[in-house]
Amino acid sequence: MSTAPTTARPIPGTDIDPFALDSLRDPFAADGAVREIGPVVHIEKHDYYAVTRFKDIRKGLRDWRTFSSTDRPFYEDSPFRPRIVLFEEPPAHTRTKSAIMDVLGPRNLQWMGEYFKQQADALLDRMLDQDTVEGDGYADLAAAYVLKVFPDVIGMPEEGRELLLKFGSAGLNAFGPPSELRDRKLAAGAEAVAWVERNIDRDSLTEGGLGRQLYDMADEGRISEEEARDLVKTVFAAGFDTSTSGIASMLRAFGDHPEEWHKLRRDPALVAGAWEESVRLYPPNRFGGRWTPDGAVVDGHRIPAGAKVLMMWLGAARDPREFDRPDDFVIDREMRNGHLSFGFGLHTCAGNLVARLEATTLLRSMAERIEDVASAGEPRTAVNYQAFGHEYVPLRLRRARA
Repeated sequence: MSTAPTTARPIPGTDIDPFALDSLRDPFAADGAVREIGPVVHIEKHDYYAVTRFKDIRKGLRDWRTFSSTDRPFYEDSPFRPRIVLFEEPPAHTRTKSAIMDVLGPRNLQWMGEYFKQQADALLDRMLDQDTVEGDGYADLAAAYVLKVFPDVIGMPEEGRELLLKFGSAGLNAFGPPSELRDRKLAAGAEAVAWVERNIDRDSLTEGGLGRQLYDMADEGRISEEEARDLVKTVFAAGFDTSTSGIASMLRAFGDHPEEWHKLRRDPALVAGAWEESVRLYPPNRFGGRWTPDGAVVDGHRIPAGAKVLMMWLGAARDPREFDRPDDFVIDREMRNGHLSFGFGLHTCAGNLVARLEATTLLRSMAERIEDVASAGEPRTAVNYQAFGHEYVPLRLRRARA
């Protein structure tokens, strides 16, 4: 991908601003429009390059030397997003990512799955107190569930957890150009940052939880004490934001497509595919940042050395070159190359393992208990720089007969 052709084709530019409010209110339209301009597009207002199409993003993410993660557009140090793992390359990345993957490995995933099932069943049993109920798929299901289960398995205290929604919202706006929106979101998250900083210390975490396990690795000399602390925050941020956004979007997809819910009820083995299709349709992560130390070539277009780049995952999620009927929700869709909603390659989001477990566990419990899922009104999407999600998903649920 990094070998330049004899004559590189010029890179088209656009005055579309992916960070303008109109774009944030409808990122699928904005990012889709940029995608159709070309496989790589110069975003003139902010002077960065957008790689826009599925095939080229997947190829580029595999080549971490050409598309380096050590810098990106708009980056400044942020208490919401530690540099560790996200901005590292091998060998440092190999060591710290290995620590995360051990903590999120089969042994912990087994007991986490059992705990998630217990809590999902309890939440649904409380909610389904009548034959038909209406509720908010974001607040009553996604946020209520994730705010309970994920801080619990990390080992964080109960008191003050409601602040974590503001922490997540601020983190989703930490990378982007200065604006009133960004300033407002970051300011709203200040109290949440203080809560997180207090509660990721070793002494604040319960014995046996994921957080203390990372500190145990520091005691063993695998990572430093400072790295352990940063990794606790990284694991939390990776598993919380993605899960909440992804689950709410999945519920919106089923509410809009009740026939797919009936398909799932007939064949519960489709649970895993339903989750993958929902995050393909509604990627929780809109983009990922890179830079090109020595330049790069994308489909014959030469990106200059030292350029800042955004890999536009959300636009690629509905790339008609890769997906048939890309705007449709089809839970038994065959995705021959998967999706890019959690990145790809070296820097695939480690939190996707937890997000998948949380979401599929809740979905299985719902499929056991709920006959019908339908929309009960107009959903509201959240306005964020880096992510796509919902802040309101009205649903009507009809309880299955025993």
